[in-house]
Amino acid sequence: MTRTPHPGAEPREATTVRPTASDEAVASTMSGLFGRDSLYLLFWFLQVLVGALATPLATRLLGAPEFGTFAAANALMQVLYVVAGLGLQVAVQKYFEERGADAARRLLALGIVAAVAITALADLTGHWWSDALGFGGYDGAVRLAVLWAGASAITATVLALLRSQDRLLGFSVVSLLQSVAAEILALVMLVVLAPTAEAFVLGRLVAQVLAVAVGLSLTRLRSLRPGDLPLVRGALVFGLPLVPAMLGSFVLGAADRFLIQEHLGEAAVAQYSVAYNIAALPMLVLSVLNSVWLPRFFAAGAGADGDAVVTASRDALYRLLAPVMVGLSVAAPLVLRVWAPAEFRPDDLLLVTAVVIVSAVPYTAGLSATRTLLTASRTRMIAGSAVVASVVNVVLNLWWIPVFGILGAALATAAAYSVQHLLLLVPTRGRPLSGTRTRLVQTLAGVVMALLAVLLPVTAPGLVLRAVLAVACLGWFARACTTVRSPRKEAVR
Repeated sequence: MTRTPHPGAEPREATTVRPTASDEAVASTMSGLFGRDSLYLLFWFLQVLVGALATPLATRLLGAPEFGTFAAANALMQVLYVVAGLGLQVAVQKYFEERGADAARRLLALGIVAAVAITALADLTGHWWSDALGFGGYDGAVRLAVLWAGASAITATVLALLRSQDRLLGFSVVSLLQSVAAEILALVMLVVLAPTAEAFVLGRLVAQVLAVAVGLSLTRLRSLRPGDLPLVRGALVFGLPLVPAMLGSFVLGAADRFLIQEHLGEAAVAQYSVAYNIAALPMLVLSVLNSVWLPRFFAAGAGADGDAVVTASRDALYRLLAPVMVGLSVAAPLVLRVWAPAEFRPDDLLLVTAVVIVSAVPYTAGLSATRTLLTASRTRMIAGSAVVASVVNVVLNLWWIPVFGILGAALATAAAYSVQHLLLLVPTRGRPLSGTRTRLVQTLAGVVMALLAVLLPVTAPGLVLRAVLAVACLGWFARACTTVRSPRKEAVR
C-alpha cells in the first residue's frame, strides 16, 4: 500500500541505497588487507619459497638423524623465542595505534632488555634442563638455538614496530635477513664447516644477529623512564598472557616432535617434520597474515566496525582456503619427492600431510576469534583456550602416537585446533558471526576433497593427473582472489 504525501509536505528525493559507515569501513580495510598489506605478505612468501627450496638441500646434506636433531633444536628455539618476547611484539602494535610511536619505541626498549635477560638465564641454566629434555647435554646446536631464540625475539619486536609505522622497505630488509639470508648462510655452513645440525643452526644465528643490528639502526629507540611505569605495567598486563597463549600454540604445532622422538626415534621426527613443513604452509601463511594485519584490526577497534572487518576478512580467507587445501593435497606426492630423498619414504606421508593441511580450517576460525579478543584486550581468554587445547594435544599425542604412529600426531593436531576454536567461541559469544553459510560450506567441501585426494594414484600417470589438478586449483585460487578485495554484505541465512 502506497502512502500519498501530505499536500503541504515537500517532495521527497528519490531514495538510493547508501553504504553505511560500517560498510565503508569494511570496504576500506579490506582494500588495505588485500592491497598494500599484500606487499608485506609478498616478502613472507619469499621467505617460505626460499625455505622450501632449501629444505631438499638440507635433508640431503644433513641426513635423517642430523635433520631430526635440528628439528628438535628448532622446536626449543621456538619455545624460548616466545618466552623471551613476553608478548611485547603484539603490545607494540596495539600501543602504537592507541598511544603513538613514542610509546611503542619505549616498549621496544623493554623488549630488548627482557629478551637479553631471559636468554642469559636460559644459557646459564642450560646444563640443568637440557638433559631433562632429552638433548644429552648443553652444547652444540642446543646452545646455539638458545642464542638464536633471544635474537629472534628482538627481531620480532623490531618488525612489529616497523610494520605499525608502515615502513615497507625497512621491514622487508630485516625480514629477508632473518629468513632468506639465514637459509642461505645455514646451507653455506653445512658445506664450509660440516654437515651437522650445529653448523646449520650457526648459520641461522649469524643471520639473525645481523637482522637485529640492521633493525635497531632503522628504529629510534626511546629509553625507559621512571614515569613510564604505567606504560610498562599496562603492556605487560596485555602481553604476558600471550606468552602461555603462544606457548600453547607452539605445543599445538611442534610439541609432537618431542613425543615422536621419545616413542619412535629421530628418523620418525625427520619424516614427520618433512610432511608437516609442507602441510603447515597454509597455517604458516595465515599466521603471517595475522601478524601483518594486526595494526589494521587495532585501528578498527572493538566496536561494530571492528567486528564487521574481522567477519569479512575471515570469510575471505575461507574462500581462499578451499583451493589451497585441495591443491596442496593433490600435489603433495610431487612436492614430497622433491622435498626429501627416498629414505624419508615420502609416499607413506600422504595421509599425514592431508590431515595437517585440513587443520588450517579450525586454525583460521580460531585466529579470527583471537583477533576479536585482542582488539578488546582480553588476552587472558586467549591464553586459557590455548593452554587447554595444548593439554588436549599432548594427551591425544600420548594416546594416538603409539597406536597410529606419526599419523596419530597429525590427527591430534587437527583435533586440538578444533577444541581451541570451540573454546574461543565462549568469550566472543560466537563472534565473528558469518554473513553467509556459503563460505563455510565451500570450505568444508574443500576439506573433503583434500582428504579424498590421498586416494589418487602415485604412479607415473597418476602424478601427471595430480599435476593437472594442481594447476586447475591454481586457477580456482586466482578466481577466488578477484572477489576478496570488495566483499559484499550478505544476509544471514
